[in-house]
Amino acid sequence: MSQPEYIAALLSIIVGLGLTDLAQSLRELVRPRRTVNWHWLPLLWAATAFLLAVQFWWNSFSFLKGATSEFFLPYLVAFLLLYLTCAFALPDPGWEPPGSATGGGFSVESLGARAPLDLRAFHFSTAHRRWFFGVFIAFILTSQISSQIASLFAERSVNPQEIPGNLVLVALLGTLVWTGRKWAHAVISVLCFLGIGWATLATILGWTQFGELLGL
Repeated sequence: MSQPEYIAALLSIIVGLGLTDLAQSLRELVRPRRTVNWHWLPLLWAATAFLLAVQFWWNSFSFLKGATSEFFLPYLVAFLLLYLTCAFALPDPGWEPPGSATGGGFSVESLGARAPLDLRAFHFSTAHRRWFFGVFIAFILTSQISSQIASLFAERSVNPQEIPGNLVLVALLGTLVWTGRKWAHAVISVLCFLGIGWATLATILGWTQFGELLGL
């Protein structure tokens, strides 16, 4: 095996772990151990993370043809951040809202029952917004750096077409970190899902100009 093939195998494992974490988290939500108060936003972002992982993995094969040591490290970091994006998309089975401890009183669990897992409370919690969207932003920035390094070594110049789309995406995700307004999350989440979904389809089908315009 050549060096790019070894690198591709390692990165494929990281993507596989991210997708496995998504599938396992979804499985835990549908198991009858605990009641779940469903909400569409975390599920939409889980689907977005899935599409992003598929797209980034698909694009990696063309980038890895000219892999160098300078290019490999930021690309590896980007894949690790992609894994964390997938891992943070859905809650763990034992997730509880901040401040759910009851102090000296009786909790629901102490009476033999578990409180429902509230996906709406999970999505809008400050900790989740900071970690999930913060890691998402770090992934976008790191992947952009990796892409520009690859372009610099391959073509002796950067690729300015990728930058505007990534800046817009970072601004939208940063808004979700900053605000908990429901309408903002609804609108931006749908826009990101449609944009990333369409870019993933364009990448797989070879519509490269649209994918480059979005910087994905």
